[in-house]
Amino acid sequence: MHATYRALCEHGYPDTTISSIVAEFDKSKGLLYYHYEDKDDLLTDFLRYLLERFETKINEEMTGDPYETLVGLVDRILPEQLDDDQLRFRQAFFEIRSQAPHSTAYHDLIEQNDQLLQSELTNVIERGVESGQFRSVDPERTADFIHSVLIGTMERGATLDDRELYRRNRQHVLRYIDRHLLEESSATE
Repeated sequence: MHATYRALCEHGYPDTTISSIVAEFDKSKGLLYYHYEDKDDLLTDFLRYLLERFETKINEEMTGDPYETLVGLVDRILPEQLDDDQLRFRQAFFEIRSQAPHSTAYHDLIEQNDQLLQSELTNVIERGVESGQFRSVDPERTADFIHSVLIGTMERGATLDDRELYRRNRQHVLRYIDRHLLEESSATE
């Protein structure tokens, strides 16, 4: 999986091949072909691996303070500092994501990833509303808006190779959270 990540960062989705993955792998090409029929089979497994890692990380982080958890989710999607590998990987990820309409396996895994993020955003906002930390909002609609902004920012930043867009929109999302979720509850304390 690490070799696949490195190959995607180096070559992007269209130019990543089994050979380019093998070049990043300390084992033989035959071993990869023993486990994977082709590049798409390997990338499907890679997406599954990423989804499992994301789910594990999310589950570890979702038990704390709702505000800190929500900011942590934003940081995970739009980190304050984005290194070259992180940007190149996001570019490759969106190239793979663009294949979802043509690949049932990619579609299903990307849909699961989106549903997981949407669900976790909704859950943390619900917890914040129930605890009185957040003002009374529709958690599902608010989560949907934040989710769309996060994914849109990732896609635009990756496509345009624009780290400033990441930084700027990350700040806007955090301000939105502060103004629209905390404003009323802070004013009543």
